[in-house]
Amino acid sequence: MSVPNSAESQQAVVEAALVLLERMGLSPADLAAAPQARKPVPTFAEYVPVVSAAVSAGTRRAYRFTLLAQNSVIRSGGRRRRMSVGCYLHS
Repeated sequence: MSVPNSAESQQAVVEAALVLLERMGLSPADLAAAPQARKPVPTFAEYVPVVSAAVSAGTRRAYRFTLLAQNSVIRSGGRRRRMSVGCYLHS
C-alpha cells in the first residue's frame, strides 16, 4: 500500500469537507456569505465564574481541583481568551 502524495491527500480532505457540507445542507457559498462579525470569545476570568455559578454545590465540590486549576489560570493570565488554552498547557 502506498502513501498518497500531498496533492491527493489534500483533494481527499476537500472532498470529505464537501460531503460534510452537503449533509448539513450547506454549500461553500453559504460559508462565504456567513457574517464574519462575532463576539470575541470570553476570557477565562469572564467565563469561569459563569460556569461555576451555573452548577450545583455538589458539582463544585466534585470538581474542586479543576476549579482550583481554573482559578490558577485566571490569576496567571485570566485576560487571555479561552481559545488560547494551549498557551497554559505548554508554558
